[in-house]
This record gives sequence, C-alpha cells and structure tokens, in this order.
Amino acid sequence: MRTAHTDILKEEKQRSISNIKIFSMLWKYMKKYYIILIFSFLFLFLSTAIDLTIPSVMRYVIDNVINSTYKFKMENNKFIPSPTGDYVLKHIDGKYYMTKENKKISVESEYVKHIKEKSLNDIAKYSILVVLLFLSQLMFNYGQVIFSNLMGQKVIYDIRNELYTHILAVPLDFFTKNPTGKITTRTVNDTQNLSQFFTDVLTSLTKDVAIIIGVIIVMFNMNFKLTTYVIVMFPIIVLSTWVFGVIDRKIYARTRTRISATNSFLAENIAGANVTKAFNQEDRKRKEFYDLSYKLYRSRIQQIILNGLFRPLMNVMYYITLSLLFWFGAKLFKQNVVSFGILVAFTSYIDMFFRPLFDIAEKYDILQNAFASAEKIFRLKELKQEDFGKGLYKDINKGSVEFKKVSFAYEKENYILKNVSFKIAGKENVAIVGETGSGKTTIIKLINGLYKPQIGNIYIDEKDLNDYDLHSLRRQIAVVPQDVFLFTGTILDNIRIFDESISEEEVIQAAKQVHAHEMIEKFPDKYYTKILERGSTLSAGERQLIALARAVIFRSKIIILDEATANIDVETEYLIQKAMENLIGKVTIISIAHRLSTIKTASRILVVHKGNVVEEGTHNELMQKRGIYYDLYKLQYETQ
Repeated sequence: MRTAHTDILKEEKQRSISNIKIFSMLWKYMKKYYIILIFSFLFLFLSTAIDLTIPSVMRYVIDNVINSTYKFKMENNKFIPSPTGDYVLKHIDGKYYMTKENKKISVESEYVKHIKEKSLNDIAKYSILVVLLFLSQLMFNYGQVIFSNLMGQKVIYDIRNELYTHILAVPLDFFTKNPTGKITTRTVNDTQNLSQFFTDVLTSLTKDVAIIIGVIIVMFNMNFKLTTYVIVMFPIIVLSTWVFGVIDRKIYARTRTRISATNSFLAENIAGANVTKAFNQEDRKRKEFYDLSYKLYRSRIQQIILNGLFRPLMNVMYYITLSLLFWFGAKLFKQNVVSFGILVAFTSYIDMFFRPLFDIAEKYDILQNAFASAEKIFRLKELKQEDFGKGLYKDINKGSVEFKKVSFAYEKENYILKNVSFKIAGKENVAIVGETGSGKTTIIKLINGLYKPQIGNIYIDEKDLNDYDLHSLRRQIAVVPQDVFLFTGTILDNIRIFDESISEEEVIQAAKQVHAHEMIEKFPDKYYTKILERGSTLSAGERQLIALARAVIFRSKIIILDEATANIDVETEYLIQKAMENLIGKVTIISIAHRLSTIKTASRILVVHKGNVVEEGTHNELMQKRGIYYDLYKLQYETQ
C-alpha cells in the first residue's frame, strides 16, 4: 500500500498544465472541424441575441403599448399616447376626460375606443413577435447543441484513437511500471470526461460570458444612471466566481488522481483474487481499499462543501442586487427618470445576469474535471514512443541469433546481464537454463527488441537488431510463454490473431502440425469454442498448444519457449515435445527451461548464472564438466 500512496502523492504534487495550454492542445483537434465550429457559434450568437432582445421587447410593450393607453401628451392641440405624458385618461361619471393635476378636458368616447382597439391590436402583434422569438430561440439552441455535440464527439473519437495508438507504441517498461486500471482510466474515463467539455461547456460557457457582457451593455444603453447603482455588486460576484474556480480546480485534480488510484487497485486485486484468498489476505486488502476509498470520499466531500457554499452565496448576492434595483429604481421612477417598463426589463436582465453565473459555476466544475482529465491524457501522449529500428531489413532468413558483449539493466546500474556473448545458428535447437533471476527471460526480451541493451550489440542473421523494422521482426519471432495470453473470441480467432485472410483450413493444418488439433476437436464447438477473458477456461498446456499453432500459422523463423512446460501435465508436455520435434530443423528453437529433463535433446545448452553465460554444450558434455549445470540437474533430480 506504500507504493500506491507514494504514486498518489507524486501525481497530486505534479505541476499542473495551465488551462490556456490545455485549450491550445485541444484546438489542434478542434480546428479540423472548423466548419462545424463556425455553425455552432453562429447559432450560439443568434440565440444570445434573442435572449437579450426579449426583455427589451417586453419593456417597449409595457411603456409604449400598455401604459400609452392611459398616458398622453398634447401636441398641436391633439392628444398623443406617450408613456411620459402628463395627461391621464380617466372615466368619470360615464364620460372620458384627460386629466392633469386639477385640469380636466373632455374627450369623445369614439376616440377612446379607437385608442383601445389600436392598443389591443399592438399587444396582439407584439405577443406574436415574442412567440416567434421564443420559437427562433428554440431552433437556434437546438442547432447549437447538435453542432457542438457533433464536433465534440468527432474530437474525442480522434483523441481516443490517437491515445490508444500512442499507448501501443510506447516502450514495454511503461506497462510494467503502470497498473492496467490507470491506463484504462486514461483511455476510457478521462476521454469521456473530456467529451463533456465540448458537449456541456465550450459553447455554453461562451454563451454565458456573451450574455453577461451583453446584459451590462444593454442595461447601460437602456438607463445609465440605474445601471451604475446596480452594477456595484458585479465585481464582487465576478471575484467570488474566480476564487471558487481556483479552489475547485485543485480539488477536481485531486479527485481524478484518486479515482485513477482506486481503479488501479481494483483492477489489480480483482485479477489477483485467487492469491488474496489463498493467503487469507482479505482483511489487509479490505483495509487498503478502505484507505483509498476514504481519500476519494474526502475529495468528493470537499467538492460538495465548496459547491454547497457557492450557490447560496450567489443567491444572497442576487437578492442584494435585486434589492438595490428596487430601492434606487423606485426613487428614479418617482422622479420620472425611469419608466415601469425599464424596471421590469432590468429585473429580467439581472436574473439573466445571474443565471449564467450559476451555470458557469456548474460548467466550471465540468470544465475543471475535463481539463484535469485532458492534462492526464496529454501527459500520457508526451511519453516517448518506442524506437522501432531503422527499418533497413524486414525479413529473417536463416534465423541466427548472436549476442556480442551485451550488458543490460532495467534500472540505472543494476545490471541483469553482464558482458554476455553467445551465438545461435539458424535452425538450431538451443536451450537456456539457469536459476531464477539469472537473466534468462531478459535475453528473450532483448531478442524481441522489447528492450535495448545499454552496452553491446545483438545480431539477427548477422545484421544489427537496430537495423531491422521491429514490427516485421516481431511477426517472425514467436514467443510461447509459461502463461499464454488469449483474447476474448474463439480458438480459431486466437490462432490466426483475428486475421480473416487466413483460412480455417490453414489454421487446422497448423494445429495438426503441433498436435493441437486433437485437443481442439474434443471441445463441442471445436475451433469455434468461445474463449473467455485471458483464456481462463483452458488449461495452461492447452493455451500453449494454441500459441504453438499461432507460431506455425505466421511462419515464424524463431520460436522461443519461455518456461513453456513448467506448469503443465505430463500428457500435454508430451504433445508439446512432439510438436517441437516436428519443428526441429525447420526453424530456430530457443527454450528457456525449468525442467532440465525436457531439454536433454537440445543440440546445445547455454547456462546463465548471475547475468553471465558461464557454461555451454550438450547435456552430456555439461554433466561431465560437473559445473553449475551438473549441480542444477543433480539438485532437481534429487528433489523429484
């Protein structure tokens, strides 16, 4: 658990990439779909314009249509409807009068009827206009959502595919140093979080900022004096939002790190559940998980507390701003500086100003979550890719292998192999033996080009390994490990590695050549038998026979058996031995042997001890030397 804690602290303290830099990285993907982006922002602009227009239309209707039915001013001895007029239309004792203070002027009822009819017609027209504005708003909002989501999904599709392609090309030690759960979180969870930036944030946040700016501009244009009274709260609101964002980002980054750590723990411990049960480690593992889970719980609680504080705080500021509007608005209304319609419009605009702020707070959560995920994705993409060689050669002909003064260390100066030199001729059957940790498996990884030696050179067909195209080279070197990995699918799929250009007849011939056909025929569905995750429904020996068939079908020039017969039954071991006898003389065979009895027929045996090749010869020659091989054989024979 100490390692998990260390990894979490290291990741939490890692320097953050700025939001601007993250956005610039995302822009490289977004600009490919600039037409979709243009349409998205066009619809956003039109939708925002309508949002800002509706309160102004309502203000005009109140002041110039509804209020003008009762207020008038006199021009050229005629009464003209006007919201700022001095005369008020009143109905007194069955007659209509224009009144101004103590002054009364009689007007015809037909004239009043005409004014009311015109007012009703105007109200109907403006009502239709408002409905049309709302319908247009619906259409533009829909278009904006469709285009922003479309672009987001296209960008995420590109990032996810590029990320997986990049992961496939990183050096092998990345997979040995990083748990599967962490890599899965980056590829699936973090890309999904990032998709929310496009679907929920990018255009919506832009619209929110546009509305805030637009509201301030419209309010100043509508009434400068009233706006100066109300706007005093706006800097406080903006500052509060900024402080919230800074704290929120830190908490979100910590939360994402702890989610990744929890996923990694689960992936590792679910896969190793049999070991946990076998050694009665349930209590310890439970405590470890509780510790990780509690750290995640604390981060979530911090988010809840922060969000729970922010919204009530913004509500208080909203009501303070509204109170300022009513207080100063009432005074200015009495002074005839503002109309009733302006007060109604300002109420709508203040509500419109705060709604984006609430939305920004929520979207900022998503934004920080998305950018925290984006940071982890881009850090993963910054990993140096594996060197796949110069590509001067692609094909292996003879299959000879030579190590010339090779030294290799996984970490710093802790060398696993030290000045190792040996040569394996093409189509030779060679075994490599040695105690655990002597460097046998490391030799195999170097032959495959999975690692590069710090000192010395490796030659395949007398050509430097670095001069090959490693993609092509690895297709011609088949490794049959002790624990063969099989993919979910059928036996047929796993033998031909899902390459449908290889026919079923070719697969059957390859299986017969390595004596796997008889085993496969025993299954009810034969070659179409379903393989579950990692081939858990098959025995170790059955999986190794499938791996041998795989090596034959792809015409491998070098076949490496890495402890292939270590944990299998006698019958399957016999089948594998027969399969190898069929391949002797046709391909180069290198066997990493645990049971020394299985490699007596090897043409040559290399003995590795503490990172050095210390002995070399046939079984009989090495037994006569009475050296390390003799001691190993004698020890194994005596313990059997």
